[in-house]
Amino acid sequence: MYDAVFAPTDGSDDSAIALDHAIELAERYDATLHTQYVIESVQVADAIEDFTESDVYARLEDAGRQAVDDVVERAQRADIDRIESSIVRGVPHEAILDYLDENDVDIVVMATAGREGAEREIIGSVTEKVIRSSPVPVVAVNVGDVA
Repeated sequence: MYDAVFAPTDGSDDSAIALDHAIELAERYDATLHTQYVIESVQVADAIEDFTESDVYARLEDAGRQAVDDVVERAQRADIDRIESSIVRGVPHEAILDYLDENDVDIVVMATAGREGAEREIIGSVTEKVIRSSPVPVVAVNVGDVA
């Protein structure tokens, strides 16, 4: 049913919980597991006050490398032998949607914090934006407390 499962990561505990579901799907269907870390341009702009732009990107790329390496390591422990990983710069939901356009992915698995009401309206979420525009199914793993 699924030949390619995509689990974007931001290196958080929430992403790790969603990854459990992605790994389970990849195992069940003997699928390739894809993962991606997006270096968000806002992170760089906020951090430039204290560091040079190249220092900020280097630190964020290190964090991204650690995040995707963690995904790869967990997938390998689950005996998934086909794993694709990448680190890109951009707006997270846009980068994820671009990845879907450029790769033959069958399903996306992402974490959602389960916000409701005004907080959801003000903040929005990467997962929600992906769900609205994704050409493939998106599994939204609720990892937060719903108020």
